[in-house]
Amino acid sequence: MPPVPVPRRTALRAAAWAGAAAMLSGCSGDRLRTPWAPEPPAQESGPDAPDLPLIRAARHRVAGYRSALAQVEPTSEQRALVRRLDELWTLQAERLELLLTALERPSGSDDPAVGTSPPDDAATSSAPSDLLTLGRTVRADREVMVEEIGASTATNRPMLLSLAAQQLFSADRAGAPVDWPALSGPTGAAAVPILATARPAVYALEVVAARSGGEEREAYEAVLAPLRGMTRTLTTLAGDAAPVPPLGYDLPEPLASRSDREGLARAVVADIAPAVLRVADRAGSDPAQVGSTLRLTVEATAWSRRLGAGTTAFPGMTLP
Repeated sequence: MPPVPVPRRTALRAAAWAGAAAMLSGCSGDRLRTPWAPEPPAQESGPDAPDLPLIRAARHRVAGYRSALAQVEPTSEQRALVRRLDELWTLQAERLELLLTALERPSGSDDPAVGTSPPDDAATSSAPSDLLTLGRTVRADREVMVEEIGASTATNRPMLLSLAAQQLFSADRAGAPVDWPALSGPTGAAAVPILATARPAVYALEVVAARSGGEEREAYEAVLAPLRGMTRTLTTLAGDAAPVPPLGYDLPEPLASRSDREGLARAVVADIAPAVLRVADRAGSDPAQVGSTLRLTVEATAWSRRLGAGTTAFPGMTLP
């Protein structure tokens, strides 16, 4: 049977499809794309984890403090403090490095600081310094710390606040205390959780001071006076949100021994800094509000130290 002739229109259509298929199969790799072919979507990297630039800046700052501390020639009375600061700042640097390793994108970043230790200007200088100069250097960073804390999210704000508080407390111990402005926050309901820890602390310190004498009593009263002032200020700042304080609080009895009294005093004061950290995000980005939360954390840390508690790299919180 003779073959059936293929219509001319059908042949032309088949040739066109064959040519198109050949062109499409050849378009790969670096070959030029046809003008009507859509560009493939760009492979976008995910957004940075919250506060990455702020955490990197904190790491850079503590690295600079450690480098400067290595140049200090302490007096015999300062050697123990220098060793302790080195331990604290080393732990801070290690924790920040671990945190950054966990947060930074696995595929890397355009930021040259990712995964590397920041350069330390102080490390290149062999000129020795003194502890007071270092304390003043740390103190001078307070405004930068406040700005960075105010720019942080609620996820990392407690950590950045605690980190800055320890560093400013270290400046105080080095002989460069901060001249804080008057407290302006927290206000309203944000002040209530702090009052809930400050009021029992005042009551407990009054009791243990009344049952002690000599140097022991002086230690309690040295904390009690500023704690009372802070509590009165927070009550005013809380306004109508402040609950009426109870007539008293249950305390563990007996408090006949010095160790029992000191243990109680340390425990009630140790509750203040965590309470501040819990409401720190309510300060927003206002420098005065953020500065007040930082001041409260520093002062609570100093009070705990005055009562014999050890200093920690991140006061008021567990290690990040």
